[in-house]
Amino acid sequence: MPELPEVESYTRALSKEYVGKTIAKIIFYRDSVRNTLDKSALRKVLAQNHVLTKIFRDGKQLVFETDSGRIHVSLGMSGSFLPAELKSPKKHEHITLVFTDGSALGYIDPRRFGNWEVRKNALSHLADPMQSTSLNRLFANKIWKKSTRTIKDALMDQKWIGGVGNIYALEALHLAHIHPKRIVDTLSTEESFALAEILPKLLMRAVDAGGSSISTYRRLHGDSGNFQELHLVYNREAEKCLKKNCSGKIVRIKHSGRSSWFCPVCQK
Repeated sequence: MPELPEVESYTRALSKEYVGKTIAKIIFYRDSVRNTLDKSALRKVLAQNHVLTKIFRDGKQLVFETDSGRIHVSLGMSGSFLPAELKSPKKHEHITLVFTDGSALGYIDPRRFGNWEVRKNALSHLADPMQSTSLNRLFANKIWKKSTRTIKDALMDQKWIGGVGNIYALEALHLAHIHPKRIVDTLSTEESFALAEILPKLLMRAVDAGGSSISTYRRLHGDSGNFQELHLVYNREAEKCLKKNCSGKIVRIKHSGRSSWFCPVCQK
């Protein structure tokens, strides 16, 4: 599933190539992806002769903005964008945005867990994992500090933090020497502070590397991201821990229905 760095990678690439272009039309090749598409509402925002004024990330959602409103796009498990050819739509291309200069942008989603929705408000209540100050405010919150959930589950909760998924939660916890099944209310102030410093730096490195191409994720022009080559724990079961002077080997456990990887020496 695309996480924050993958969505941010799309945001930057799409902004560079498509912001400022004038819309000619939007084409729907199916009536639904995860949910039924409100075609009428979507057409009003992406109306003919309207300019695509802004593309930005909101948590793990990508937002298209015109002077008629905003469309929030969730990529789900396998959503992606590629330049489109109107005469030969790609397999699993469900929506195509056509511009007056002749270019077109296709939304591809083989598993159809993504969604397009017109929304008025951004997800501004969420902590921004790209900002240490935002995370520190959250970690100081009394409700957060008293939580009896595991730290990995809490980091991935999109009601609190926008954009962190399994890969980057596990990588950040490894860098902070915190076991993924530690309960939030057992974390010291120092551990929380360290995590708030580590997570934004990790995400920025992943964005700069174009995200992690684990299965279906590809960047705007079909090339792979490179951050999977820098993973310290994710999908590295039985391999040596890469921390200096550590003798541990990475183990994998099942945790809340997902796999978790960690070093039992670094992350007791």
